[in-house]
Amino acid sequence: MFHKDNPEYNRRQVGFYTLDELVPKDHFLRKVEETIDFSFIYDVVEDSYSSDNGRPSLDPVLLVKIPLIQCFYGIRSMRQTIKDIEVNTAYRWFLGLSLDDKVPHFTTYGKNYSRRFQNKELLAHIFSHVLHQVLEAGLIDPSEIFIDGTHIKAAANNHKYKNVVVDQKAKFMSEQLDVEINLDRKKHAKKFLKPAKKGEAKSKKQSTTDPDSGWFHKGEHKEVFAYNAQVACDKHGWALAYTVEAGNIHDSQAFPALFAKLEPFSPEFIIADSGYKTPSIAKFLLEKEITPVFPYTRPRGKRGFLCL
Repeated sequence: MFHKDNPEYNRRQVGFYTLDELVPKDHFLRKVEETIDFSFIYDVVEDSYSSDNGRPSLDPVLLVKIPLIQCFYGIRSMRQTIKDIEVNTAYRWFLGLSLDDKVPHFTTYGKNYSRRFQNKELLAHIFSHVLHQVLEAGLIDPSEIFIDGTHIKAAANNHKYKNVVVDQKAKFMSEQLDVEINLDRKKHAKKFLKPAKKGEAKSKKQSTTDPDSGWFHKGEHKEVFAYNAQVACDKHGWALAYTVEAGNIHDSQAFPALFAKLEPFSPEFIIADSGYKTPSIAKFLLEKEITPVFPYTRPRGKRGFLCL
């Protein structure tokens, strides 16, 4: 039988529902809420607020959960995130907002977030606490850890810089590796390798608007001030650790600081791209009884010769 609904009638109906009834029982945000207890944030940020002065603040847990929604659902901007929260009952449920509660304006949110979470140590503490809860829930498998670096363009004018002279840093474990190589060559009656030249001073560009960034060469024609963000995750995609270096720091140079955060997880394998494929990193991991997994590299040398 042909049937035709009356949309306008349905839209004007009045019903009695709780917000909890409007969110599916298997919704992803329900699983997040069941796994992670966000109440610890109140104790962490308490010193950032005045107990008896000023107007009531935005709930600090709200300030943390809103960017999580943006991240979970790949929303392109905070402005769009706020708009989506206004009409999405699951988002409101996750944030603890009723259907009548007004969602904070995106500029209000931005000002509150920047004031309360400027301290990097505070954000690192929140990250660590959430990670610990997820680990306790058995959602993380740290036996295999994947690491990679990505460059993030700095908010710096490429034409505003000064040239500074800096000393070149020695490569990770290079001296120890040279000693062991020469001992092996001596055992096989071979000549010692010539000692590497000591790091000489060199000139580099330093941004006057963002001195912490580094001059990064992206291809043949693109040069920008940037940062090198190193991120490690497990096979399920959970971020386990991160570091942020200047854009001119190579992945292999950034590895030691990142590994220091990963060692407590006792990984069995570390999987990385060719940027980390150096003899010193491979030897370092093997000594820690960790198997490095790097991409295949074609043998180098003259044709017809076996390269060991």
